[in-house]
Amino acid sequence: MSRSRALFLALALVALALPVGLPAISMSAAPSKELTGTVRDAAGKPMEGVAVSAEAEGSPVRISVWTNQDGLYAFPALDAGRYEVSAQAVGFDRPVAKAMVTPGQAARQDFTLKALPEVLPQQLSTAEWLDRLPDDTSQDRRMKMVVLNNCSNCHLPANWLEKRFDAESWETMFDNMLKIAPDGSVPDDGAGDPVGRRPGGAPFPAELKDALGGPTGVHTELMKFYRKDIIPYLVKVAGPNPVPLKPQAWPRPKGIQTQIVVTEYSLPHERPQGTVGVVDQRTGKAIMYFLRDGKTVSQEVTPAPRNPYRTGADWSWGTRENESGTHDMALDFEGNPYFIGGSVSMNPARDRIWFGGRQFTSFDVKTKQITVHSRVPTVISHGTGEDSTGTWAWGSTGLGAVRMNIRTGEITEFKTPTADSRPYDMDMDRFDNVWLTQIAIDKMAVVDNKTGDVTEIAMPKFESPDIRPEDIEIYNKVGSWDHNAALGQHGPRRLGGDRTGDYVYSGTYWTGKIAQFDARTKTFVKLHDVPNGRWGQPYKPFPDRNHMVWFGMSADDNVGKLNPFTGQMTMYPLPSRGTNSRHLAVHNTPEGPVVWVPYTGVGKMARVQFRHDTSKN
Repeated sequence: MSRSRALFLALALVALALPVGLPAISMSAAPSKELTGTVRDAAGKPMEGVAVSAEAEGSPVRISVWTNQDGLYAFPALDAGRYEVSAQAVGFDRPVAKAMVTPGQAARQDFTLKALPEVLPQQLSTAEWLDRLPDDTSQDRRMKMVVLNNCSNCHLPANWLEKRFDAESWETMFDNMLKIAPDGSVPDDGAGDPVGRRPGGAPFPAELKDALGGPTGVHTELMKFYRKDIIPYLVKVAGPNPVPLKPQAWPRPKGIQTQIVVTEYSLPHERPQGTVGVVDQRTGKAIMYFLRDGKTVSQEVTPAPRNPYRTGADWSWGTRENESGTHDMALDFEGNPYFIGGSVSMNPARDRIWFGGRQFTSFDVKTKQITVHSRVPTVISHGTGEDSTGTWAWGSTGLGAVRMNIRTGEITEFKTPTADSRPYDMDMDRFDNVWLTQIAIDKMAVVDNKTGDVTEIAMPKFESPDIRPEDIEIYNKVGSWDHNAALGQHGPRRLGGDRTGDYVYSGTYWTGKIAQFDARTKTFVKLHDVPNGRWGQPYKPFPDRNHMVWFGMSADDNVGKLNPFTGQMTMYPLPSRGTNSRHLAVHNTPEGPVVWVPYTGVGKMARVQFRHDTSKN
């Protein structure tokens, strides 16, 4: 039996085993009287910014709201059922209660939160963990940057910082990581680094080898260089007798930051390769579309309950390892959320979804059909998209960009002027020019829609008094890639073009900022500081129709919004720990934007709705 057939049968069995009737989820964020209450501390003082979550029995959906300045919370309209309701804030316990909800009738559930003797480090996000690492000396501050740039891409540091290993154990792990580092090579593997070459294409000396005896690469050389410092530092902060970290949370959300409703949907754990899934916002059920014997087939599934230890719902259990979430997502013209394991994007009309790999693949949201298009010379990396005319599909590759004529299947490649620059993501501006992030060299590449010419835009150099001369030397001699970076690298990773505005934006993965570029002049504009963003790793920016720029935070459980007219940043909380949110999408509605956030880390996707006008702050 083929893997796809086996998974098809497994999904069918899950669908039969779970309850048919699930509580329906409201599409409105408006507060109702059906479940309200007040949260106070042990002294009776109202607590603002406390996350209150409700989950109906047997449902794959969890809804969260936050208390206002008076400690009050109110859920949107809820369907009838028995709900588990909890309240939590860092530094306090997490009381849990049961509540019966009847539509149209008022139900009240008050909570009293008791302060813990000390903040549990496990309650913190990765960004808060990194912020609280020792920084009394220049070497301490330098090593925090080394950890961020070299130990945070595959695993959120909060996951391993709570563990304890001696020097020998850290050495063993480091040896294994050196063996993994050479796995894959551009342009055939979107995640590998160039075999035997540094960014720009210059070769490494032939005598330099990786851990498997082959030609060395960027990842290997950076890990070898920092090893002498990073092992003692890991023992210092996560060894048998670590230095006291004095965990302390950042301030809880307040004001408009609390005026949101976040609805989290658990995703099916087992998904056939190449599956396109869509979630029913009312029930949380998912329909999975995938190819079998060349034809598109579908299966409705109610996601099976997950191990609560791995869902991120209880912050005191800490950040767990990646749990079958989704890296990217897309929205159709009705705002329905689609997910797939790899990169995915929607066309401007939002009736066709693109994803990549060895060929362009599309999904028609009206006919529900998957179409495999032309095979591409080099694997599509992270970015896909379609121009405003519906003529061209684009993808980012290890060499630059690839374009396909949607009608004829004709393929054209566009290489970046700088070789081996690690083109990562791509998007288009309102002129249909194609923008590429070049994470290895802190530049953006732009393919002119009319001429096909490719130009590059440099970002300003990142400087810090804690970067040493030897760091600058390795920066110049070895450079950076996507999983590892020398100190001094900004790391523009994912990007978003404003299709009705004049700017393009990118999150700087290593320095915690949002970079802004002018699409009219193809020039760098400025770097916007993200609040508490130094360790938060801003990821995919996404402008809405009011030109507000929304972005996810890989290492911090928040969603950010940049007002490019005023420069003001607003950060909104997510109710799970270890979300590792890397992508997002925005649905523009008459009531305002609805932001969707895929969780790479804890097997969910989240719908964020707002109870205030997001265009005015």
